[in-house]
Amino acid sequence: MKGIFLTLCMLPGIISFGQNWTDAQIDSADAAKDIEYLAESEKDAIMYINLARLYPKQFLELELQDYYGTERYGDYLKESKYRRSLIAKLKTMKPVQVLLFDSVLYENAKCFAKEMGESGYVGHKRKTCKRGNYAECCSYGMDDGKDIAMQWLIDDKVPSLGHRVNCLNPAYSRIGLSAYTHKVHEFCAVAELSGPGF
Repeated sequence: MKGIFLTLCMLPGIISFGQNWTDAQIDSADAAKDIEYLAESEKDAIMYINLARLYPKQFLELELQDYYGTERYGDYLKESKYRRSLIAKLKTMKPVQVLLFDSVLYENAKCFAKEMGESGYVGHKRKTCKRGNYAECCSYGMDDGKDIAMQWLIDDKVPSLGHRVNCLNPAYSRIGLSAYTHKVHEFCAVAELSGPGF
């Protein structure tokens, strides 16, 4: 009897520990899954941003709670006040609509990611690529989709939190995202975001 009681007491902890995304949640967030010309890292970055938008509290529990950095750079976010501020944001944030993939935004992001990558530039000024009237996020040094999304959402050492604001903004419903190699930082990615009818 004592053994049964102990097992029952432990069961809720086991259930909560094993919690994960459902297939339906992944499907609702994976807005670019059918775009054949996108790399997996590009699809994944969009999916993780959408998971944060659609399921903020679960994103905190399942993705952010134990995320302190990347394999490549180590636990550089362990003491980050920006990580802590994202935790606070997700605790109170209401879900917002999914970002749908947009090919026009993608072409704009692709042009700038290539331009930056080949020149080694960091920033938002364009030389040859046309500037659209979009919100923009630029990532450097990340080659994994989750890490790209986390760099923008945590926005470590970016006082304006501009990337986070863009990624979680309820006014935006479209995204184009492109990754490229970078002359200085190995990798870069660009996301363009916009509302409907841009």
